[in-house]
Amino acid sequence: MDESKHSPQFSPDDQKAFAETLATNHGSGGKPLSSDTGMPAVSDRTATKAQPWVGKVMGHFKLLRLIGEGAMGLVIQAEDTHLKRIVALKVLRKKLSEGEKGKDAVEQFLREARAAASIEHPNIVRVYEINQHAGWWYIAMEMVSGNSLQEIVKAAGALPVSRACPIIADAAIGLQIAHELGMIHRDIKPSNILVTRNGHGKISDFGLVRVDDPNDPFDTYAQQSIGTPHYMAPEVIRREPLTPAVDIYSLGATLYYVLAGRPPFAGGKMEEILRQHLHSEPPDILQYMPNCSPELASLIQRMMAKEPGVRPSAGEVAAILHAESITFSSDPQATGGPGGSTLAMDWQGVLQKTRTTIPGQLTHTSLKLPAQTRFRRLLSKISIVWRIVIVLILILVIGSMIIILSSEGTPKQNRRAVEKLFPDAPESFGTRNTGIPPTPEPLTEVPGFSWKGKVDTSGVEFVASQSGRYFYSIEDRRAILIRADQYRGYTSEDEAIKDGKQPAP
Repeated sequence: MDESKHSPQFSPDDQKAFAETLATNHGSGGKPLSSDTGMPAVSDRTATKAQPWVGKVMGHFKLLRLIGEGAMGLVIQAEDTHLKRIVALKVLRKKLSEGEKGKDAVEQFLREARAAASIEHPNIVRVYEINQHAGWWYIAMEMVSGNSLQEIVKAAGALPVSRACPIIADAAIGLQIAHELGMIHRDIKPSNILVTRNGHGKISDFGLVRVDDPNDPFDTYAQQSIGTPHYMAPEVIRREPLTPAVDIYSLGATLYYVLAGRPPFAGGKMEEILRQHLHSEPPDILQYMPNCSPELASLIQRMMAKEPGVRPSAGEVAAILHAESITFSSDPQATGGPGGSTLAMDWQGVLQKTRTTIPGQLTHTSLKLPAQTRFRRLLSKISIVWRIVIVLILILVIGSMIIILSSEGTPKQNRRAVEKLFPDAPESFGTRNTGIPPTPEPLTEVPGFSWKGKVDTSGVEFVASQSGRYFYSIEDRRAILIRADQYRGYTSEDEAIKDGKQPAP
């Protein structure tokens, strides 16, 4: 949902009225579960204020703590007392559901839940239940133990390619599924992409979703500019018919934000930002990431193209980002995790590398350990760099031994045995030159597919294949192997180099 800064918040009166409809907790068969481990939760003493509804029960949900709030209502962490699992409850403000306009607000609220519930995919936040309690509508959703991309970037800064690409790839896969079902999210942004603790990306908040249904009476957003200004596609601003390409544009702007640590377009006023979306070319990510691959930089440019038809599909985006991620799969802090294609990582901070112990306690304890255990601990303390050095030394030693043994020469053939078996054979029969075999004659015959004799080469000194890396002198014997349909001629080396070619080795 697009929540304006000036929208009315969930007031204390709303909090109180909501709490009065709830039942006090008389025990739900045990202590509430922690959202992270499934162990009994510890009371939150760090909360700045206690909401009056905390600890009370709404239906079969015990309300635990506030996750967030906005113009539409509250998001509450709760325990499903029937299934014993932690969920996120999105509660709609009761005042928004009253009167004639309230019907539209409730329908929009329900459309969000129905759209998300119709997609069963690990990269989409799941919806468990839609219901109301004493006039308060709520959606019970999957509780994601993690943070949004916006929170992560604000806390840690721009992310490296090895961490950013897999998360955005997960979001692209989720969008691909939604697009195949005829849905357009229309509000893709960093705060709506959640990152689990093992590094998987999940799309949330389908409040502005467009369903491909001609009978949908609530598709009013086609005539409005909706979304978040920093990530809004040009055609949305122009109020043109929308396609799934609007999500690709927003996802490209989100990818730029994650890699650069800032949105692609910035300005003091919203009108200035929207004007840049309409008329300015997206800034090159290479100015913030000089080591970024040309393929990734080109992908962002294509995703944020002004014309929707030029943008790639969600599936193509995911494939390219996965290819970029493969290069970094050896990162020790980003290893493959279960349940998806992303790279698992720890977003909760730097791991503690030392533990506080009582002086002398470690030495005293280690003396009681078996010798084998102490040896294992010693090996674990050896730097991985030294392990690599040792392995390389062993490889060099073994390789040297193989070379020495192979250089002792080839055993001489038994000439007598050859004469006995083949008495009429010439003296040279059964012997061969064990040195370097003769170099074959270079190719002189022109292949049928070659350009030679088929194109005009007036003034041409160098040739190259259109899809090849190197260029050759027109007299080079290797040049005849260039196909006629791939032929490209140059009058000088500088012309070939400007075309991106390199001199042939």
